[in-house]
Amino acid sequence: MTAQAAESRPLPATAADRPAGRMSLRLKINLIFSALTVIVFGVLIAVEIGATRASVREEMEASGRIAAQLLGRIGSHYTREGLPDLLRFLRSTGRVRANDITVYDPGGELLYQSPPSPYKAGRFAPEWYTRLVAPPRAERVIHFPDATLVIETNSTRAILDGWDNLRDILLAQLVLFVLADLLIFWMVGRWLAPLERIERGLREIEQGDHHVRLPPLPGKEAGQMGKAFNRMAQAVEDNIQVRQASAEAQARLAVQREFTQRLHARIEEERAALARELHDELGQSLTAIRSIAKSMMQHPDVAGGPLQRHAQMLFDTAGNTSDAMRRMIPRLRPIQLEGMGLVDAVRDLLTETQQNHPQVRFELSVDGVVPALEDTLELSAYRIVQEAVTNVVRHAQATRVRIAIAARAGALALSIADNGKGASTLARDGHHGVRGMQERAAAHGGSVGFHSAAGGGLEVRVSLPLAEGSKEQDEKNN
Repeated sequence: MTAQAAESRPLPATAADRPAGRMSLRLKINLIFSALTVIVFGVLIAVEIGATRASVREEMEASGRIAAQLLGRIGSHYTREGLPDLLRFLRSTGRVRANDITVYDPGGELLYQSPPSPYKAGRFAPEWYTRLVAPPRAERVIHFPDATLVIETNSTRAILDGWDNLRDILLAQLVLFVLADLLIFWMVGRWLAPLERIERGLREIEQGDHHVRLPPLPGKEAGQMGKAFNRMAQAVEDNIQVRQASAEAQARLAVQREFTQRLHARIEEERAALARELHDELGQSLTAIRSIAKSMMQHPDVAGGPLQRHAQMLFDTAGNTSDAMRRMIPRLRPIQLEGMGLVDAVRDLLTETQQNHPQVRFELSVDGVVPALEDTLELSAYRIVQEAVTNVVRHAQATRVRIAIAARAGALALSIADNGKGASTLARDGHHGVRGMQERAAAHGGSVGFHSAAGGGLEVRVSLPLAEGSKEQDEKNN
């Protein structure tokens, strides 16, 4: 399935998709906002309490000072008139805000006590708040001839006013905080929704769904991330398809290589069996025919007569057939490989070919020591050299052929170069020798290459990987 055929599917984020034990980015942002809000609230409360404390202290000081001055002067006037007049004045005056006024006689008996404040009667600020803002209680004593007037500041009403103001502020801030938190939570959810979609897509790719694609995401950054995600997903899918195709090709190549190896092995078995049959059965039959023909020529009834010529022809024909058979057997089964090794077998092949084609000069060079090879690899190398030499003498019209054999870098290297017509000899119709060489090399994981030779002809370069044992021997020799 390609990217063009893949459908873009929305990827809703769910809480179950998040790893256990880890906070989401959305929750982190909301926690940070809540923490900042709490800090701001704390600062506002601290500032408000400090301002209230300073205000209450200043009010108590001013109120106490004014009350003491006024009551001192007024008390002096009324005490001249008599103590009852002072008490009547105080009772008619009533409560002096933020001050508790008491009058005692010289014996310490209570004569007057100011009434409680009707302002917010019955209500008091919490004790903890009172301890934070209440100033020290101040007491002023005014002595008269027949009485003592005590003025003591009372900050409970001012503290209650501060508490009411703080409570109103806290309530308003709490409502604002809830509304702001809900707004931030909603906005962060909208902002982070594209990221959650991308996270979901990455998780689906990790689980093996490589066809997933993201729809266009809102926002500049999210849109770019979505496009990058789709490009990455397409690259991952293409890479997987390439790997699958490569794996399938490798599997087919391995099967084909195994089939080729078995096919060549079977062909070599049939060739060996055919060579044995020719050598054992046909060879003995031809030898018997020659013996019979020779006996006929020596018989008195045949010698000197007309049948002697026919017997001689039979004898010669059987001999020629036997010679042709002996030349054919090495091509069916290179007997030189048995116990001689690749280099000696190739040398014997070139010697025989030189005798049959004296117009062509063959040269063999061996670089270092060629290690002992596996039977199948040795036979394939010999067959490749044999096919290349046969192609040269049949089609290249060359006068010189150079064969090089070397074992290096864990591979057997073969080179067959001539000074003939060059690469045009590969274009002949019905010429299957090149394919045969390539199939033999590929069966062992090797390769065959064709290049222009230095002498103007064609050079065949062959590389066949060596087995582990052969590699170790090769390294030891080098």
